[in-house]
Amino acid sequence: MALLEVKDLTAAYGGIQALRGVSLKVEEGQIVAVLGANGAGKSTLLKCISSVMKPTGGTIEFLGQPVSQKPYEVVEAGLVQVPEARQIFAKLTVAENLRVGSGLRKDTDGIRRDLERVYTMFPRLKEREKQYGGLLSGGEQQMLAIGRGIMAKPKLMMLDEPSLGLAPLVVQDIFSIIREINRQGVTVLLVEQNANMALK
Repeated sequence: MALLEVKDLTAAYGGIQALRGVSLKVEEGQIVAVLGANGAGKSTLLKCISSVMKPTGGTIEFLGQPVSQKPYEVVEAGLVQVPEARQIFAKLTVAENLRVGSGLRKDTDGIRRDLERVYTMFPRLKEREKQYGGLLSGGEQQMLAIGRGIMAKPKLMMLDEPSLGLAPLVVQDIFSIIREINRQGVTVLLVEQNANMALK
């Protein structure tokens, strides 16, 4: 059984067709990359999977069950999206942003362990834990967005254009971190324009 299975998905913005007959499977433990140019519908695909946007047709199953219509239930099930352009909370500190990620969890010990895990993975976030998110560099904000995703305890993490707007050296760091997250047991669905880095 696939961890995530999308069949014949269609979606539209008014009269503009954004997705037409998209199907994919993501098996547990994989890193799957969806490649395409800007405007190809990659972000729309993730929004439909996350239930942020309602598809016009097709099916989405996670762990063999239809994906909930409610985004917070999708997150509770372990399907977590790291959005395009980071979308961190600029007026919250790094620590507060990370706590938002764990907002649906009740396992206090697990939250504490995952916070330490995030700070071990991203030492710069530990150094800046009292700094406002809006004052971080682009690379640090991407680290924070990924860290916030980890705090939601994902079984499958969907990353939307994690390299967008970042310097090449920072992009290498981010992709190394994605591989490490996968090695730690999180399945990854990656949406990217940067085909070279994604395929590596």
